[in-house]
Amino acid sequence: MSHTLGPYGKATVILFTAQFDSELPKLAEMKRLLKIPDGKYYRSHGHHSELCNKIESLIHIMRNPGDEQDPWFQNRVGSDVFITVPDVHADLFMTLKYSAHIVAAFNLTNEAVSELGKLLRNRGQVCRMRFECRSWPKTLDDRAKQIRDGGLSDPSVTDIDISSLSRMFEFYGDAALKQANEALTYWHNRYRWRTAKEVKDKVTEEADAESVTDVVDAHMV
Repeated sequence: MSHTLGPYGKATVILFTAQFDSELPKLAEMKRLLKIPDGKYYRSHGHHSELCNKIESLIHIMRNPGDEQDPWFQNRVGSDVFITVPDVHADLFMTLKYSAHIVAAFNLTNEAVSELGKLLRNRGQVCRMRFECRSWPKTLDDRAKQIRDGGLSDPSVTDIDISSLSRMFEFYGDAALKQANEALTYWHNRYRWRTAKEVKDKVTEEADAESVTDVVDAHMV
């Protein structure tokens, strides 16, 4: 992944959607508003498609947490990805001006991207597991009908309590899916693009929380 996020393994990544290149902010404007030395646009379906697919899958899940269809090749809207130096703060004017074209933006590291891939795979596994198990009652019911229609008799096939089996799988995997969604939400909130004020507030909040923990620990000693 180092080729994606530069020689230092980290970068600010902004995914855009645009029908025409003229709809995207010009490089000079990006450099001026974001106070960056340089940056570059790439097609989202090109060399960086794997990274863009992960980001789009994440955004789709954030907007549709109950959707269990595999999002890897669905709902693709990104057309271009802008990659620049790491730890760039979001600019409110730019985000408002181009809000219709910004799909998502993050400050990423190679490790963060790898973690995202693992979280998406975990969720996909849960969704596939749920689909397979919830399809069992119908599959067993269909097989029992086939046996009867063929004039055969096998209680091990035809006497299964399908209703009880359906109830057994009614909530199958719900907790696992919820946990997988929560892990992705945590990742999103941790690495999402923030303004300088948001970064400062987050650091202050974390410092305050750490201070409270230290005080509690001190009283427990």
